[in-house]
Amino acid sequence: MSARAGIAPATPGTHPLTLALGGTMRQALVHVPPGLAGSGATAPVPLVCMLHGAGATAELALRNTGWAALADTERFIALFPEGTPRHADRPPTFRLNPQTWNDGSGRGHVARRGIDDVGFVAALLDAVGRTLPVDPARVYVTGFSNGAGLAYRVGAELAGRVAAVAAVAGHCWLESPRPARPVPLLAIYGAQDPLNPPAGGEIATPWGHAEYHPPVARSVERWAAGIGCVADPVVVQDAADVRLVAWPRCPGGAEVLLCMVGDMGHVWPGGQRLLPERLIGPASRRLDGTRFIWDFFRRHALPTGAPLDRPAVPLTR
Repeated sequence: MSARAGIAPATPGTHPLTLALGGTMRQALVHVPPGLAGSGATAPVPLVCMLHGAGATAELALRNTGWAALADTERFIALFPEGTPRHADRPPTFRLNPQTWNDGSGRGHVARRGIDDVGFVAALLDAVGRTLPVDPARVYVTGFSNGAGLAYRVGAELAGRVAAVAAVAGHCWLESPRPARPVPLLAIYGAQDPLNPPAGGEIATPWGHAEYHPPVARSVERWAAGIGCVADPVVVQDAADVRLVAWPRCPGGAEVLLCMVGDMGHVWPGGQRLLPERLIGPASRRLDGTRFIWDFFRRHALPTGAPLDRPAVPLTR
């Protein structure tokens, strides 16, 4: 693995990062807030890794979620990895050459080629940590749609490196996730999402094929069971078209939360609708998802001595 020289880590702003991983060049964007002076030269700060949705790009995720702007005001590093396009020799496009993640569902070219996206995220964390003052106890992963599926997988397989996970509009495709430590989880879904209907069912993807998506609560239920929560979920908020369900009595003080936004489709909460409403449902300003997730993240830090292994996790469609 090698990183391209000259990303200017002490300079505020957004910088490209390239890694040679498994014979393939992988890309990411790193957003640096003002006031950092390089690894070891200033107090360590949190890092938030944002995984884009299928067909999107790191740049699009940066612009539509607001993580870079929040990183500047809250003083953390924001990392935006790029997925793998279907045709590596062509520029990525949403319709004909979409970038996707190997989220454990067995779908698409990333699964057929065995792309190690968990290893890619781990390698990016290593590379950024060598040049920027990352607090290893406050590394967080979030993602949208297919990126949310990878966020679940990263949280399960890199439990010793990830303090908390937030998944937006995507499923946990791991049949029985068993993180090596109880990783906190926040999952956000839209009640008007035709690609992830709350009750589950057959859906039509933007690429014209049908596939089954399970009920959205199943992902959170699997996670809660996998980290050892022992009590039934309870509703802790049901007002202003936002319903919040919590799984109490989870080990290690871990939170497991399911947030359902009543007027939202398959969009980032508070972000723009990037496809026609007939395909993905409505956008919503009901919830500032980026701020909501950050408030969740900063309640959690990695415990001292957390394990660093990647446990074997069964996968399912």
